[in-house]
Amino acid sequence: MFTRCPECQTTQTLTVAQLRDSRGMVQCSHCTAWFDGLALISESEDTAIETPSTTEGLPWENKSPSNPHYWGSAFVISFLLLMAQIIYFEGYAFTQNSKIRPVLAAFCGYLHCLLPEFKNLDKFNLVGAFNPTPDGHYEFHAAISNQAAFPQPYPNLSLTLLNFNGQVFATRTFQAKDYLPESAQTFAIQPSTTTEINLKIAPPKSPIGGSSFELTN
Repeated sequence: MFTRCPECQTTQTLTVAQLRDSRGMVQCSHCTAWFDGLALISESEDTAIETPSTTEGLPWENKSPSNPHYWGSAFVISFLLLMAQIIYFEGYAFTQNSKIRPVLAAFCGYLHCLLPEFKNLDKFNLVGAFNPTPDGHYEFHAAISNQAAFPQPYPNLSLTLLNFNGQVFATRTFQAKDYLPESAQTFAIQPSTTTEINLKIAPPKSPIGGSSFELTN
């Protein structure tokens, strides 16, 4: 019987007694490496089993070629889902960011979602005056400008009256429906748009020594 050393490919002669005594383990007479002689045993020298090629890939190592379209689609879907989660959990803070909002708006177009209204009082500019009229009333004239890059709902307008000692004696908050004309088609002011406000106010019981006004949500 013959066997072949898997290390140096040297063919060796074997006997049954050798295999029995060494329990199948054989030491190569050429390179002295030990190997399992039964694994490569043969009845003839010419047909000794050759060592399996170690370069041949195993079945589970065969990898199918990746599809770039599949990975591209998977990336887009994963990114959209991530953006949806961001909008859901941290959405309001991000939607009020002027730099991030356009990106979220673009992705909402794919996801068919609606962003919350943009509200930023710092993006409004308010100038106004509070003056008496000849008929004994007071007129509040102001102009509100939206300096944001997005439409905003009209804010509330808070008017405070002071006496001659500088103490507050009257405060009133006007909502958009109170100061916009009845012909107004919407309660949102567009970017780079200015709206004029004219309010006629009945004279209070106390003399007016001063006034202040501010925008509120």
